[in-house]
Amino acid sequence: MSLGAASIIDQAVAGRDGAGLAGASPREPVARFVGPGYVIAFVAVTLAGFAQAATTPGVLAAPGALDGLAAAAVVFALLGTLGLHLAEQRGSRRGVYLVLGVLGVLGAVATLASQGYASMMLLAVVSVGVLHLGARASAGVTVAAAAVALLAFAARDSLWSALVQAEIAFGSGIAFVFVFSRIALREHRARRDNERLVAELAAANARLTAQAVHAEQLARAEERNRIAREIHDGLGHFLTVVHIQLEAARSTLASDPERALAALTRSQQLTHEGLCEVRRSVALLRGSAPARPLVEALGALADDSTAAGVATALCVEGTPRRLAEPVEFTLYRAAQEALTNARRHARASHVALALVFADSGAVRMRVADDGVGAGDPAEGFGLRGMRERAEIIGGTLAVTTAPDQGFAIELEVP
Repeated sequence: MSLGAASIIDQAVAGRDGAGLAGASPREPVARFVGPGYVIAFVAVTLAGFAQAATTPGVLAAPGALDGLAAAAVVFALLGTLGLHLAEQRGSRRGVYLVLGVLGVLGAVATLASQGYASMMLLAVVSVGVLHLGARASAGVTVAAAAVALLAFAARDSLWSALVQAEIAFGSGIAFVFVFSRIALREHRARRDNERLVAELAAANARLTAQAVHAEQLARAEERNRIAREIHDGLGHFLTVVHIQLEAARSTLASDPERALAALTRSQQLTHEGLCEVRRSVALLRGSAPARPLVEALGALADDSTAAGVATALCVEGTPRRLAEPVEFTLYRAAQEALTNARRHARASHVALALVFADSGAVRMRVADDGVGAGDPAEGFGLRGMRERAEIIGGTLAVTTAPDQGFAIELEVP
């Protein structure tokens, strides 16, 4: 019986070792043990018990005793296989208990009627009890089966001989079934825990995969935002300046051809610089952009702004030093966007560009114009791009403005 039990123990067996099933939650699923191995083992044990009683002379001498035992064995086998299977499939715990109880009664009656020769049927009852009950309840079933066997043996011999026979013929078998079934349960619980861990690892792997996909999507979105900032801050700046120069050339073409020609020449120069800036941005996106010194780059921006009609003064405080390329590039783009906004929206005539190298290592840049300002400035793509760039390098961006009080941005990098 125990050999079949080892192959049919289902993962529904739960609870810690030593706890009786009687105290388990009624909502726990009913364990399913009935399978090919179980059926073969159960029927074999039932037939062995019946055969031993039927072939022992004088045991079933009474009229109809053999037929009665045969009928009990058939019912016992059907109930322990098909009946238990139906109860398990329906998830009826009461049905399982009922089947187990009837099996116990039939096994006890057959054992007592055969003077202990059909006691192997009790081994089947013990095995089913171990499979479906916890340690305490199954131990109770085992003790009850041993007591019935002892009474049956005592009916055909003295009590002392019955004790010896119970120990030799039944005790060792019942102990083997009980212990081996408990070991099988422990092994199954370990296997069930491994399966649970595998399922948890699979779920964790699925979550990691989903997170990786999400991270990839975020990286793509960040890269798209980065490219958009490059186009807006770089190419947009030069197109704005070129547009201003072309407007100046068109307005002075008839009255002042030399000035118009100078504006066209400046536009051509800015177009060339814009192309260089596009190439630089593309190289930076590839991670291979040669960077100009920040002070030199800001000076060029101030000159361009002045040439476009907005007087721009650059003031450098502290000892200039080279910064990390991402920091210099962020400061450069912030100044470029602020000067472009001063020309495009603020209608400013003067802009103050200050770059401060603090002794603490921090760097602060302030761009302030004397334009129309704003009461509640909407954070458009330019300001949002500056703020995103500042956050990437661990910096902060502050905006100060008021109607007719100009517009100022201050970017500080630790």
